[in-house]
Amino acid sequence: MITIKKCQKDQLDLLFETAVQSYNDTYPYLWLDKGAWYLDVFYKKENFKKELSQSNTFYFLVYDTLKIIGYFKLNTSDLASYPASHCTEIDKLYLLKGYAGKGIGNTIMEFIISLSEKQQCPVLWLKVMESSPAKYFYEKQGFLQTDKSYLDYPGMKEEYRSIITMMKEIKY
Repeated sequence: MITIKKCQKDQLDLLFETAVQSYNDTYPYLWLDKGAWYLDVFYKKENFKKELSQSNTFYFLVYDTLKIIGYFKLNTSDLASYPASHCTEIDKLYLLKGYAGKGIGNTIMEFIISLSEKQQCPVLWLKVMESSPAKYFYEKQGFLQTDKSYLDYPGMKEEYRSIITMMKEIKY
């Protein structure tokens, strides 16, 4: 049974381990160094600790029975002409290897949509690598592309630098 629980400050180590493992499971193909540079810069334990204390950032852990299988991060932040108070950014949504394609993403999206409805935030948005299979998942969920940009990170393979912004308006 899939359950989702808000990550608590005392679960920092679990969150960090899950984040690093799920990134390594998902995106090594983007990098010449399999993602070591990116993880070293953007996946510092101190950053996760700081974000767990921020009032506009929320981490959630995803469990299959008692085993953690993924996590996601939501932010209250603006998008284009929408104020932050109306927007929820899905900043990260990762599952461990072997759990993708089993309907778990649908359960997570239902949770996020329900949470956004309760908070009266009608706009969901995210950025996703154009090359990622996750793009097709978000399209099936009703997200539409609103922007496209290119990442200029050292060690990133040229053919994978495209990242797109997608959004979905929730009717409630």
